[in-house]
Amino acid sequence: MNRLKNAFIAALTAVAVLAFSAPTQAATPSPTPTPVVTPTPAAPTAPVVAPGVYLLRGSEINLVARESKVPIAIRNTFSSDVRVHVHVNPSNPRVFVPSSVEVVVPAGETVNAQVPVKAVAQGKVFLIVWLTTFSGIRLTKNNYIQMHVEPDIEFALLASFAGLVVALLVVGAVRTIRRRKNRTQDAS
Repeated sequence: MNRLKNAFIAALTAVAVLAFSAPTQAATPSPTPTPVVTPTPAAPTAPVVAPGVYLLRGSEINLVARESKVPIAIRNTFSSDVRVHVHVNPSNPRVFVPSSVEVVVPAGETVNAQVPVKAVAQGKVFLIVWLTTFSGIRLTKNNYIQMHVEPDIEFALLASFAGLVVALLVVGAVRTIRRRKNRTQDAS
């Protein structure tokens, strides 16, 4: 066992020496020394974005109510305000989206459009989102947002919380009644 340990340490030492040793020079030195070039760090540049209206990628959404509003982030890189319609189409009938939403996006800003949705059944749904102008001209490609729909959890959580509160009230009342009985028995 000791030999194996010593052999392993020797192998690691040999690898480390080879890895960190200076490269061997050629037998004949070069007539002119090679200049050492130190790279200067370039200033960080912001990505160049063409002027336009963009949908920003959203995260997964957990819908735990029957009705709610889904936030859709929209960025306007134009130098003027833009009025757009946000369209949302679910990938299956577990969610119902009543209509598109009109939003005014100020110049150079990002706005969250609140699109109303209604849960019909539980499961996974992909929301297909796109923007159009007021005249119906499509501005963006489809953007997909994943949504997990659990409409009955809200009621279950509220019911369990209410049950817990009632249970605590009952336990508190029973303790108070017992204490009063004990005090009256001790006093007599």
